[in-house]
Amino acid sequence: MSSNVSDILKQLEALNTSAGISIYIPSLKKAIRFKNLNLKQQKDLLKSSIDDTVTKLSFTTKFYNIIQENAIDILDINKLYTFDRSAIALALRANGLSSTYNGINLNDVIAQVQTIDINSEPLSISLNVQDLTINLEAPTLGIDRDINLTTTARLKNVSDKDVKTLIGELFVHEIVKFIKSITFKNENGEQTVIFSELKVDDKITVTEQLPSTATSKILDFIKSYRAFESKFVTLNGTSIEVDSSFFSV
Repeated sequence: MSSNVSDILKQLEALNTSAGISIYIPSLKKAIRFKNLNLKQQKDLLKSSIDDTVTKLSFTTKFYNIIQENAIDILDINKLYTFDRSAIALALRANGLSSTYNGINLNDVIAQVQTIDINSEPLSISLNVQDLTINLEAPTLGIDRDINLTTTARLKNVSDKDVKTLIGELFVHEIVKFIKSITFKNENGEQTVIFSELKVDDKITVTEQLPSTATSKILDFIKSYRAFESKFVTLNGTSIEVDSSFFSV
């Protein structure tokens, strides 16, 4: 790379930083400064719609990287929740591309985000099923990314036509994202498995052995959380799908 190009890139980086925007992060209840999207990032997001038409997993992975790259203020991205991702996506599109999407004023949605009471919905819960205690927690972006990377790798050689395999893998991996720990009770006492200490493949293996009575209760919590999460991208009953196409103009 020539010195002239290197200098230009440095100047562009400085310009992007100085022109940073403040984005309200719901879980932190404060604003964090971000650089706007650049053309390469927008291209990568649009490309993900071609790479992963069935699962849309590459979009979330690429957007995770963008959040990490564009945060100007100190931010532990791995501790943010998935609804925070929606808030960031709305602001980056509204400020960098267009504040209107499918006839919806994104600035109205962004303003509404700041009024949503995070404490109105529990982000964690403890379930007791037979001799099991299962602690659930809404997935952070770090956990969501790790699981999505594993899912993408597992589905890499699966044909889009193999619907049963796709649905099965996505079903299990969605549940894994929400499990914080499992405590087994037996005649010798209790044994707790903390999921953050396990490899993703081991998390999946353990989860696959859960009884259906436990799975149904976990799904109830997931449905409740996803409904809460949708509030961050809904205005007057109309929901916005935040995926790769959301960043097209």
